[in-house]
Amino acid sequence: MKLSKTLLIVFTSLCIPISAKQYEPSVKEQVGADINKQVLCIAKNIYYEAAKESHEGKLAVAQVTINRANSKRYPSDFCGVVYQKTGATCQFSWTCENVNPVKDSYAWEECLYIAKRALTESVLHRELAKTKAMFYHAVYVNPGWTNIRVVKKIGNHIFYTKG
Repeated sequence: MKLSKTLLIVFTSLCIPISAKQYEPSVKEQVGADINKQVLCIAKNIYYEAAKESHEGKLAVAQVTINRANSKRYPSDFCGVVYQKTGATCQFSWTCENVNPVKDSYAWEECLYIAKRALTESVLHRELAKTKAMFYHAVYVNPGWTNIRVVKKIGNHIFYTKG
């Protein structure tokens, strides 16, 4: 009995940190966590901006996000691009709204697939990559933008590049 109590005390003491220093994840764990975070940010952006659009429409939204992340005028990571605000204005309107949870699991899976590709491929939509399109809006919106030119209309979105 005494031996089992001793083992229990030793085992318990191994589970308690010796110092106040917190567990620090390895570089591999940190990178993995950030990759998952980036995938979720771009997948959510594709889903909430274009879930009901065609595959090309989803690729186009992803490409705009990639183009912005590759530009010096925007944050250099997908989460920074997606959640960027200019004053009180959100770059992507859904980030300032209370959005519903994912309802269309098929569309969500497609968005996740595209988001994973976005981490390893800089070109998902050739025309929007070539023109460095960084703006779009729904066809029923008139943002009053000037000094930019239309690149392409895809589904219910119009994509633009700087003049």
